[in-house]
Amino acid sequence: KHLEAGETGDIVSRSIVCCRNGEQIKMPPPPQPTPVKPKAAPVKAKAAAEANPLRAAIVGSLVLTFGVACLLGLGEGVKTSLLTTFLLAGAAGYQAVWGVAHALHTPLMSVTNAISGMTAVGGLLLMQRSVDTPAAQGLGMLAVGASAVNIIGGFVVSQRMLNLFKKPGDKDYSAMMLIPGLVFLVVCFTHAELLQPVLSVSALLCVAAIGGLAAMGTANAGCKFGMVGVFGALVATFVSLRTEVVAVAAGLMVAGGLLGLAWGMKVSPIALPQTVAAFHSLVGLAAMCTSIGSYWARPMVGAGMENVSAILGDFIGGVTLTGSIIAFGKLNGNLSSKPLNLPGKNYLNLSGLLIFIGMMVAFFRTESDLVGVYILTAAGALACMMGVHLVGSVGGGDMPVCITVLNSYSGWALVAEGFLLKSTVLTIVGSLIGFSGAILTKIMCDAMNRDIFNVLFGGINNAPVVKSGDTGPKEHTETSVAAVAELLANSREVLVVPGYGMAMARAQTAMGEIASVLRDHKINLKFGVHPVAGRMPGQMNVLLAEAGVPHEWVLEMDEVN
Repeated sequence: KHLEAGETGDIVSRSIVCCRNGEQIKMPPPPQPTPVKPKAAPVKAKAAAEANPLRAAIVGSLVLTFGVACLLGLGEGVKTSLLTTFLLAGAAGYQAVWGVAHALHTPLMSVTNAISGMTAVGGLLLMQRSVDTPAAQGLGMLAVGASAVNIIGGFVVSQRMLNLFKKPGDKDYSAMMLIPGLVFLVVCFTHAELLQPVLSVSALLCVAAIGGLAAMGTANAGCKFGMVGVFGALVATFVSLRTEVVAVAAGLMVAGGLLGLAWGMKVSPIALPQTVAAFHSLVGLAAMCTSIGSYWARPMVGAGMENVSAILGDFIGGVTLTGSIIAFGKLNGNLSSKPLNLPGKNYLNLSGLLIFIGMMVAFFRTESDLVGVYILTAAGALACMMGVHLVGSVGGGDMPVCITVLNSYSGWALVAEGFLLKSTVLTIVGSLIGFSGAILTKIMCDAMNRDIFNVLFGGINNAPVVKSGDTGPKEHTETSVAAVAELLANSREVLVVPGYGMAMARAQTAMGEIASVLRDHKINLKFGVHPVAGRMPGQMNVLLAEAGVPHEWVLEMDEVN
């Protein structure tokens, strides 16, 4: 019937029948394609509002005034020496992190994460001061064991990453930078009066570690600086412990270190983001344990610096603990990468903050030691819930920024421990990591065009997806393997922009082989890497280094532009 209907019949049926009753049937002409709707003229963007110098000056002065007031408030309860070291270390971290190349952001975060394992020092000091309080002693032991996993595992992962950037034939003598560790060992056991200088120099080496990671040529030495710094601080702390505490602490460090070594040796380069997130959770756990245990061992009444540091360290540690676990689950595929959009989520965050403030007031006013411990425990539980909600409300695409935020949180937890235990080394290292992590977060947010407050407060400004009508057929360009091969063979300059798809497809080795073949045939292939491509800052650089791609072939976005 379609044939008999003539021009009005179904065109598919008329096109596939070529013969009827012994007569050839002429195939109808193909239909005209649906015309592509003309693209609407782009709406002219509104002219940017002219800068208002008066408004900028007012905002700047208010921020400065608030900062000065906070520092003066700290100075009321903190020793002048601790406050000075906190500010100077923060300034050093601020300056050092700006000079780190984007390609080394992943090793930088791994090294600072390992250094944040200095929470072991806080755990050791807690074990020392809580000999007569078994519960607090147990919390100190848990902090030491978790920190040991983080230290050894973090440095093993960091060194494995840096080894990937070595070219065949490169000679590395950075291991000689470990020699000062022997000097620390000898001095600590022979000159007890030099323990405090050892701690100060160890903290200085941790600052130098970030400076060393600014360039490929000094990155391995920078990692060794961090190792020696942490080693010196631990040895100086061990020497000052009571005899009955040393054996238990040493056993915990060895057990945790072996677990961290096994974990760090088996992790694959593609799993580095979730590994760093998992290590961050251990820092949060150690900070929580030390904060609660320190008050349990030596309770005090009022809003003194010890109590303020205890409840703040407890809260920051709890957010870091569960927030890092959620980040690990999202990056590892155990949890959905979609943001958790609970009804009224902004009010949930605000309510949690107000409840925490109420807990702080109650904690400062209580005169019962047991009630104080209960409040600290409840504050830790609240912080853990807020960590789940804050990080869960951020989508998987923003996880690189979340990891840098958690890295910064671990530094602030260390600062709280330093004020709590009056430890200079913890204050310096914590300030260094806190400020450097915050600046790295700002760099990442700018690179991803994200609002930093949106990431910090769990997607507070997420806008609903706007559904638009069908705009007609989309234009696209198809290709094939043969066409791409021919295109590459006929090119003189090639720029490859890798992304998370390369990581998921494990295609870095194939890309490295293609790059080598083209280079051998005088075709200049380069890789242009966005600062936050993948699931962690610098992840693409690490994967390409694993495939044997020389780092000279890998350019940063600014170099490409």
